[in-house]
Amino acid sequence: MNTTNNQGIKWGPFTLRIPFIHIKFRAGEFFQGMVISGATAFAAVPVAMGLGLTFEEGVALSFIAGTLIASGPILFGEPMAPGWITPALPIVIAAFAAKGQFTGVYDVTTFQYMAAICIEFTLLIFILGVTGWGKKLIQIIPNGLKAGIILGAALAAFYQVFVTDLDKLMIQPISMFVAITVCIVTTFSDPFKRLAAKHSLINKIGSLGLLPGFILAAFIAFLFNEVTFNIEWGFKIPDVVSLFNRTSPLVIGFPTLEMYLEAIPLVIIGYTLLFGDLITANEVLNDAQKSRPDEKLDINLNRSHLSIAARNFIGLILNPFFPTQGALWTGVHVVVVERWKKGFKEMPSIFDGLGSYYLMALPILYFTLPFITLMKPLMQMALTLTLILTGFACAYVAMAIPKKNSEMASALLIAVFITFFSAWIGLLVGIILSLLVIGIDKTKN
Repeated sequence: MNTTNNQGIKWGPFTLRIPFIHIKFRAGEFFQGMVISGATAFAAVPVAMGLGLTFEEGVALSFIAGTLIASGPILFGEPMAPGWITPALPIVIAAFAAKGQFTGVYDVTTFQYMAAICIEFTLLIFILGVTGWGKKLIQIIPNGLKAGIILGAALAAFYQVFVTDLDKLMIQPISMFVAITVCIVTTFSDPFKRLAAKHSLINKIGSLGLLPGFILAAFIAFLFNEVTFNIEWGFKIPDVVSLFNRTSPLVIGFPTLEMYLEAIPLVIIGYTLLFGDLITANEVLNDAQKSRPDEKLDINLNRSHLSIAARNFIGLILNPFFPTQGALWTGVHVVVVERWKKGFKEMPSIFDGLGSYYLMALPILYFTLPFITLMKPLMQMALTLTLILTGFACAYVAMAIPKKNSEMASALLIAVFITFFSAWIGLLVGIILSLLVIGIDKTKN
């Protein structure tokens, strides 16, 4: 290890940046991160409870996942805002629901199966990072199949919200309608974007992602008695020990061969989604680099693969939870990069913004009872908004990929099979359609 000009401590291909030494505190990003991270990170809790964990164990799951995500820019030196592989979330939920393992009842085989997904995914990311084959693998996947996988994530998200969890949606009908409407408008509406281009306040609201809609909906839910708050004061250490004992493969046992085979299509789908995030993150950084020649960013896809593999490895040992350790939280990434582009006076280093947004890797929110108990009745709302925005974003991307009518039709059919049957069937149908209907494009690079 060696320290160079206050830029961090090199270790292998990575760079450790110690908060307040190599990373300067930025109040704006810190307070945005505190609110927005809190509003979204706890969306994992209802998922954890659906898998049979307690509320306290769900908070511990979010704590572990959030800490590992925050380590991306701080421990590994990745110049991007990491997050969940969010589009994989509805597909994984659907896979567990199809197996009868998303009923809120704890079953040790549920987390053995989850461990199988995490172990295979970690190995795949590591191998592709060491060999540099990641780009080649994605190039092999035809456009129709690629679009079908991403569209499948959109359909699975909408199905989860409006069919499977409809009863939960109707518990807070007014506030949920407001939340979904506001979040879709501020994130995807073209008229809103035109207004934002003219008015800085509207632009600022749009840059906050789901936060404005979430806060407004929480206030309306309180007014219409759709939620009741029971605020507790003090601090509490997340129940990591109980979570470890009930989910870690070191305690409950490793998966069976059948589980590994069943996990393969989910792993391939997850990697396809992850690679899309990596490309998006790098394109945003490459474009922004033109405005900041004073800070040369070290963008390295192979290193990104290795850092994601390392985070997933630690996560699967402590608590396997597949969608959490990804490459990009798009909204946060864009917000931080846009401010970094404005110059040294606005943000001396992109790592100052990233480190501050991720609370300098100190996950204090998970220890504060007032915040946890405030969020508890709103966690289902946070999950619903996460799924809705994921569904819209995936639909946007998926629709833009196909170049031929045959690819569009095939993508829709693949998405339906992934959503309503299984990932294996969806992939097999996708391969057959790619060969017999779309055909292999020999000119594709």
